[in-house]
Amino acid sequence: MAFTVRDFEDLTRLLDKHPEWLEALRQRLLTKELLQVPKTLRGLSTRMGKVEKSLESLSQTVQTLAQSVAALAEAQRRHYEEFAAHRQEFLAYRQETDRRFAELAEAQRRTEERVGRLEEAVAALAEAQRRHYEEFAAHRQEFLAYREETERRFAELAEAQRQTQLQIQELVQTVGEIRSDLGHMRSTLDRFAQVIGSAVEERMIPALRAWVESQGGTLLGPVVSMTLDGIGEVDGVAQVRWPDGREGWLLVTAKTKVWPRSIEEFVKEILTHPQARRALREKGVRDPVWPVVFGLTIDDRAPKAADTAKVGLLSSQEGIIVPPVPWSLEQGTFLSD
Repeated sequence: MAFTVRDFEDLTRLLDKHPEWLEALRQRLLTKELLQVPKTLRGLSTRMGKVEKSLESLSQTVQTLAQSVAALAEAQRRHYEEFAAHRQEFLAYRQETDRRFAELAEAQRRTEERVGRLEEAVAALAEAQRRHYEEFAAHRQEFLAYREETERRFAELAEAQRQTQLQIQELVQTVGEIRSDLGHMRSTLDRFAQVIGSAVEERMIPALRAWVESQGGTLLGPVVSMTLDGIGEVDGVAQVRWPDGREGWLLVTAKTKVWPRSIEEFVKEILTHPQARRALREKGVRDPVWPVVFGLTIDDRAPKAADTAKVGLLSSQEGIIVPPVPWSLEQGTFLSD
């Protein structure tokens, strides 16, 4: 038996009276896969944007069709009530209704085609989801391998850091030991320098006396060292009188070996240094003074340097090599004879 419009209206009224039948009818009409489509679509990524727009358009179309069907059913009901009085009008209306049902059938066919395309799109999305999951699984495996390698390398770096810290601690300890050794060495060198300095000064005094006496001069007091309050030190200071009656002071610096720089330092740090000259005057040294550099050994360039600087050069073995000329502590320069 064919399903007529009246049957459809009856079915509609029954569904209106029994809404709970609607879900059962939907379960009968719709397949399990279609029922699962909304749930599946909600889990898709943002790539479903265009598909969701298409579904929205499709939903609007279906809603429009449903509204049209409802309108047609209502019109059909009114037409059947007026059928007895308006048969000719009903026949024309039925013709129009058949035409519109044909349009609805065509619309339904197009809807089914769209649903078919939608199913194809869902299948394509499912395939894309499957590929994405496979890619994700591959990337996850790669990430796990990378993380394992990274953790291994961090462990190696941590061990290397620990070894480095141990080495630094050993180096710190070694540096401390070296500093301690250097302190002992410096102390030893200081004591050695004192011993050497005393030995050089002991050789300086007889050499200085012998030279003064060879010139007919006389030392008027002992040869003493003089510290200039942190500015420097003069190894030998003695008052002298020469045969011509002139009196003055001898200023002597003693070196194990005399280099040209030894002479330059004597001039710069004592003879021309304002504070050193003032300290000497405060200790009673008066002009003129005769500066002399004494050495156990002499560098071959030292005589020329002494002659240029107008400073005497005295050797423990050879005596006077370069005679000194008088200097003025007031002026900080040598005086002409």
